[in-house]
Amino acid sequence: CFEVSASANNNLPPVPLKAMGRFEHEAVAVDPKSGVVYLTEDFATCGLYRFLPKRNKRLAEGGRLQMLAVKGKPDYDTRTKQTMRSSMAATWVTIDDPDPASADVDTLSVYKQGKAKGAATFGRLEGICADKNGAVYFTATIGGDSRGGQIWKYEATSNDEGRLTLLFESPSRQLLDMPDNVCLMPKSELLFVCEDSDYVGEGGTPENLVRILTPDGRIADFAVNIYEKSPRSEFAGTTFSRDGKTLFFNIQSAGVTCAVWGDWSRFKA
Repeated sequence: CFEVSASANNNLPPVPLKAMGRFEHEAVAVDPKSGVVYLTEDFATCGLYRFLPKRNKRLAEGGRLQMLAVKGKPDYDTRTKQTMRSSMAATWVTIDDPDPASADVDTLSVYKQGKAKGAATFGRLEGICADKNGAVYFTATIGGDSRGGQIWKYEATSNDEGRLTLLFESPSRQLLDMPDNVCLMPKSELLFVCEDSDYVGEGGTPENLVRILTPDGRIADFAVNIYEKSPRSEFAGTTFSRDGKTLFFNIQSAGVTCAVWGDWSRFKA
């Protein structure tokens, strides 16, 4: 990982944050209250990580890397045979060597350390975001019995434990197909979800949509990619502006950024 200053006016020295782990990094979310950094790993067998910095907002000063485990169920596999809307007690195991030499030849070196301590396995963790209370929402792109994807939520109940809830698992890839980037609509519990579903030969759909997951577990369609030059490109980078007035998302292969604005206070899914 590298930290990039948004306020810098010129290039800064690239400082590798080795304590944050050497694995297939995908996305990051920060608990605004505690400063805990949550990280996803985009691999068919992967883990959910958190980084506990020694000092809040001072990542380069180091900290501890940990991987989520399901309490009382060591080496738990979340990818299949799950019950939607069910919750499990969760805890964390510490990664002793976040930057192992073996990572030169083994992408899963860090994951295997956590797994050996009983950490849970997910299927391609990609998008992640945090709400104002520190709860994190994240996607398992190929999770679920249909391999159409899962959407999870983690809520801390103490410094070392929390609750893991499966908010949604795709029963059909027509309804939700390989969720990726996610963001919450400000002052709401509507979760905007970008699809990464161009895997037609593996049962996926040819279209990519931005979907919405409602608090009661329903899926709504928000946007579909009809860009002629990149009709199968995934959506990515969904985020709201700080004032909550504009939603941004990208059509990745086309290199296009879209902005959607209006009276979001009256928006319903």
